[in-house]
Amino acid sequence: MPDSHHAADTAAAQFRLTRLQVINWGTFGGYKDFPIDPRGVLFTGPSGSGKSSLMDAHSIVLLPTRDHRFNASADLTARGAKQGTRNAADYVRGAWSETDDERGQSRIRYLRGGQPTWSAVGATYEDGQGSVTTAVAVKWFTGTETDGASLKSMFRLHDGHFDLLALNEWAERGFDTAWLKKRHPADDPNGQEVYLRRLSKRIGLGTSRTALSLLGKAKAMKNVGDLNLFIRENMLDEPATYEAAEKMVKAFTPLNEAYETAKRADQQKQVLSSVPEDWRVYGQAKEEAALVSRLLGSPLDRYLRRVHVDTLRTEITRLEEVREGLKAELTEQTRRASTAESDYRSLERQLDREGAVLQELTVELETVRNEQNLKKNAFDRYAAQVRLLGLALPSDEVAFTTVRDKADVMREHAEQEREELTPTLHEAFGTASTTNRQYEDKLKELTALRTAGSLIPPRELHRRDQIARGSGVPAADLPYAAELIDLLPEEERWRPAAEKVLRGYGLRLLVPSEQQDAVKAFIDQHDMRGVVDYSVITQASQHQPLPYADTLASKLKVRTDHPYGLWLSGQLARKFDHVCVESTRDLEAHRKAVTVRGTVKLPGNHYRKDDRPDVAKPSSYILGADIATKRAALEEETARLETAKKKARDRADEIARRGDAIRDLVQAAEQVLNHHRWADLDHGASQKRAASLAERIADIKRNDVDLQRLTHQKDAARSTWKRLNDTCSRISNKIEDDDRSRSDMTQVRERLCAEPRTVDDDDHAYLTSLLTDLGTPVRLDTMSQLYELARKELEHRGKSAEAEQKRSSSGVQQAIRRFLDRWEDSAPHNSDDVERSGSDFAALHEEINERRLPEAMDRFRHMISQDMVPSIAFVQRAIEEATSGIKERVEKVNIGLRRTEFNTGTHLQIAHTAKQFAEAKDFRRRVDELMRSQPAAETDVQVSVEQFKRVRRLMARFTSDDAESRRWRDTVLDVRLGYTFYGREETPDGITVSTHRNTATNSGGEQEKLVAFCLAAALSYNLADPSSKGRPRFAPLMLDEAFSKSDETFSGQALAAFEEFGFQLLVAAPIRISGVLEPFIGQVLLVEKRTTAEGARSNATSATFGDLAIRRAAESDGGEDA
Repeated sequence: MPDSHHAADTAAAQFRLTRLQVINWGTFGGYKDFPIDPRGVLFTGPSGSGKSSLMDAHSIVLLPTRDHRFNASADLTARGAKQGTRNAADYVRGAWSETDDERGQSRIRYLRGGQPTWSAVGATYEDGQGSVTTAVAVKWFTGTETDGASLKSMFRLHDGHFDLLALNEWAERGFDTAWLKKRHPADDPNGQEVYLRRLSKRIGLGTSRTALSLLGKAKAMKNVGDLNLFIRENMLDEPATYEAAEKMVKAFTPLNEAYETAKRADQQKQVLSSVPEDWRVYGQAKEEAALVSRLLGSPLDRYLRRVHVDTLRTEITRLEEVREGLKAELTEQTRRASTAESDYRSLERQLDREGAVLQELTVELETVRNEQNLKKNAFDRYAAQVRLLGLALPSDEVAFTTVRDKADVMREHAEQEREELTPTLHEAFGTASTTNRQYEDKLKELTALRTAGSLIPPRELHRRDQIARGSGVPAADLPYAAELIDLLPEEERWRPAAEKVLRGYGLRLLVPSEQQDAVKAFIDQHDMRGVVDYSVITQASQHQPLPYADTLASKLKVRTDHPYGLWLSGQLARKFDHVCVESTRDLEAHRKAVTVRGTVKLPGNHYRKDDRPDVAKPSSYILGADIATKRAALEEETARLETAKKKARDRADEIARRGDAIRDLVQAAEQVLNHHRWADLDHGASQKRAASLAERIADIKRNDVDLQRLTHQKDAARSTWKRLNDTCSRISNKIEDDDRSRSDMTQVRERLCAEPRTVDDDDHAYLTSLLTDLGTPVRLDTMSQLYELARKELEHRGKSAEAEQKRSSSGVQQAIRRFLDRWEDSAPHNSDDVERSGSDFAALHEEINERRLPEAMDRFRHMISQDMVPSIAFVQRAIEEATSGIKERVEKVNIGLRRTEFNTGTHLQIAHTAKQFAEAKDFRRRVDELMRSQPAAETDVQVSVEQFKRVRRLMARFTSDDAESRRWRDTVLDVRLGYTFYGREETPDGITVSTHRNTATNSGGEQEKLVAFCLAAALSYNLADPSSKGRPRFAPLMLDEAFSKSDETFSGQALAAFEEFGFQLLVAAPIRISGVLEPFIGQVLLVEKRTTAEGARSNATSATFGDLAIRRAAESDGGEDA
């Protein structure tokens, strides 16, 4: 028997079971209190007496439910046997027998059935150094239930000793847990898991789940089986690598979020990259479009009028200066012309005296030549008209007559065609004028919509502004009803009908009651040039009538955030209770109704449908504040009208050209018919007569040299006189023309000066720049051209600005839509209206570019460098430490095994072989690659992104749930898989005697001995710590029906192993093997059960090994196996 000093040494600093209490546990009725010897206890007695019940009572306090293994001594290899035959509910109810009822169904008999009942177990642990803990497990039924699901549980931890008898009052109070906690304070964990964690911390069980599981298995362990699997599964806890990997994976979640945040910020930046510039261009284009729209009216006329006046002033001044110079020149040229005339007249008189014959011939020649020229000019004009008619030119009287006849016929046909074409021409020009006017009106409406940003027509907006200015009431306080009304999104198909029915009401001004006097007075005292419809807003009740379902009012929504919204909602519900129907067939059933196409039925069988273009077209819609739809419709309508205008103008021009051609043909025919005689056109005879006379004059001049010289002198003098006269006439005409021009200019200047011609400095600068860009010189003769060019250029710039505004608006809108499609929760607005949201999204881009993205990238780089990669490296270190930890712990176990002989002269040692899997090498390679890239990743964005992708690929292996990824993950993390364990029996010199890999190959006794050694080694491995010298901190070890197959030698060696490792044995065994256990046990509890008709009752009393020896002898003599 072990000496007390050794037992005391063994018990020092170890927690051992010193007391076991039960109340109503199985067949142990009432309260039982069993002091337990620190050296161990033997529960013995006849089979079925309740030995295992006491072991199970300790299990319910110590172990999690999954490891209870109740009635562990049962032979679970027997035919029909199954795990879990007993359960906690059976113990609480006191199940004591199972019989068949009259129908042959199994029926369990309970000691405490048919009523509320309870059970409690208390286990007290002491470490020999003053630390005492009593663990209490309480289970109860509040009714007559027998199933485990209805069983309630409570776990408590008491410092020091605690008597379970204190629970009787708790039960008597109807299981009043609140009272118990107040009356008997203790550590009350919330649930079994927390309870076991706190208990383990108190009594030295540590955090090893393997240890708890192995303590549960130890009760029934008969065979280790494969030694490698036993050691791996029972000695080695799941390595800390899994916990490190879990932390690593958790670290990846915020990193991935940081990456996605940075990625999203970068994507948002890219999506919005064009917005700032497009928004800037949009603003500039909008300003220029508005400026151009404004300048195209009065400002352009005023500016050009000023330019015109300035040009006139300059030109008038220049003409006055030129006039003075021309007057002096005219005086000189007149004097010289007079002298030249005197010279010519003198020579003419002299020639008349000396060349009378020649003079007569000369006069006749001039007459003949004049006649020839007249006929030639007449024929040229005649020939032009004949060619225009497409006829051949005549060369004699007969051909001349033929041409006249044909021309007469052609004139009649042409006049008839012109008469037929005239109505068509008038109609075409009328259509062109109408479409041009419609286009101009629609363009003005579109321009007004873009400028004002309201669906209300420009005329009504102008009228409201006029009323606002005149009455002193802000225009914002005078909304039109239509500005506060819109269709519900799901009722959009009813918009055409609503626009028709509410047109008049929508253009009703809403006037606040406190401002009504000023508004009424202004409207009454002024000509409003149209109908003004307005309502005074009164105080509205909070309980306005709701519109009936399927009425027009029910399909409308009102801006309830507006002060007038509540009042307006009530008005709409009362006034527009038209029932909405699909077709006119459905109108008859209702007093007031409207079809989806806008036909309205009113009381008195009055029907109405308003299809006026300014009501029915989408471009004329007024309901709501969203101008996008109307603007799109107006743009479409304007484009259509522009096309129609061009088409009408082209058609009118084509018809006009045809009319001009007919007119020219008629005029040509009439011109041809105006020539009645061929002789008036025949210039050939005159040409011959003139040639003959010229020859005679030439002959005379050749024969008279003096006459010839005199003639030359006269001709020269005449030319000089004529030239000087022409010069004087030209100067005189120039003076007269300039005087008329100056007079006309003065009149124009005076007329222009009477009209406005001032513009503000900005407009003047813009228009001056525009004129410069035109490149046309500013002169009086170009002013009309400048007016047209400037207007066209402004219109071109306006269209260009509108196109640029549309393009940039589309760019901004598309970017906003792409942003909203992906990140609506991050948007400053959920509207893609450019006017409303453009500036905010431009600001958002700046915010992302300058703050969010840099901050996100900094956070991302910090997390991958400071958190993620170190956590991955930590996993690698955990793998290395777990590997070395296995070797160190196994060596400590082997030290303990060497202190006890396995067989005579030998010791059992745990041996192992190790290998490194390719997966582990792959993980190490990835870690090394990450560590090498780490310095560059801290500063280089692209490298950090590549680093993240490597991390993400690695995390995919750790988070994927497919079989291959799980196998890869376990191969990397579970370093136990790299070890193959086996038992090696060797001499003190280290010589191997035999190896053990599977206990099933041994005899029964050898199996039990090997199981004991392996179990002791495994528990020591899990329950020892670096300061406990290889001994477990928690000493109690439950063995149920152990060593039933071993002889005394094998059993003694096994028990010696448990003692050497420092365990406190709690053994349930038959009396017949008590002699073997005596040296290793400090106490015996003899368990007996008495069965009567009322049930079975168990009890346990202390006994000595001497008492047991007597019982063994008696049983042996009687042949009874206890």
